Amino acid sequence: MTIRQQILRYFEPKTFEFYGGKTIYEWVGIKTYKKYLPTTGDIIRKRRNITQIKLSHSDKFKDLYKYEIKTRNYEWRHIIGVILFILLTIMLDRKLTIFDWFFLPILNLYINIYPIFLQRYNRIRIIRVLKNNGQLSPYEHLTKKTV
Repeated sequence: MTIRQQILRYFEPKTFEFYGGKTIYEWVGIKTYKKYLPTTGDIIRKRRNITQIKLSHSDKFKDLYKYEIKTRNYEWRHIIGVILFILLTIMLDRKLTIFDWFFLPILNLYINIYPIFLQRYNRIRIIRVLKNNGQLSPYEHLTKKTV
């Protein structure tokens, strides 16, 4: 298996991400997070009339495949952010107070972990739409599992 295939396998939705007819992300409140996100949340996008995928566009499936790739890029950025955040916290270990040890993980959760969850949740939704319309999943060639 090539490195590219291994990376794609990471981004592919996993079976543990589904529980009780929902995604685990719905159970941890990703819809609320998504709604109130300060830059691209549902409320902000509605006020600014921002559409991420133009469904009236003639090639909406091509747009969905492009957006699925964007979710990988955004997730990758936040994974790097988590790693840098943890490394910075470790480097500042002696200078941190008890409040910092409480506050920094919560900040990392909001700035990096929930955005990772959001991208995985969006990717699951995109793949579901593609498959419901007879299109192939971007991960179809990796495994024969269904999402």
